[in-house]
Amino acid sequence: MFQSSRVGEVTVLTAPGALDSRNVQEARDYLKQQIRDGESKVVIDLSSVTFIDSSGLGVLLTALKAARGAGGDVRLTGLTPPVRTIFELTRLFQVFSSFPTIEQAIQSF
Repeated sequence: MFQSSRVGEVTVLTAPGALDSRNVQEARDYLKQQIRDGESKVVIDLSSVTFIDSSGLGVLLTALKAARGAGGDVRLTGLTPPVRTIFELTRLFQVFSSFPTIEQAIQSF
């Protein structure tokens, strides 16, 4: 599902090509487990995501809530044009911090 790497105290997760109803449960379980395991500072790289639906947005919001509850946060990077459009339409830019590069997202912690 997600590819994971660690940079200092930050976990970098690269999302698959789509976050939608077909893989939402697996994505939700994976992200929640990462946070339960102490990975509360998370950068999610969306550069491979070409499609996201409302259930995919819900997964990201669930991860954000869990990370903040554990004293961390979720930062996003690599928003492709279709994903950026969805974030603009839903005004989720007001909820998530988004950065042009993984490095900038990591440094923001």
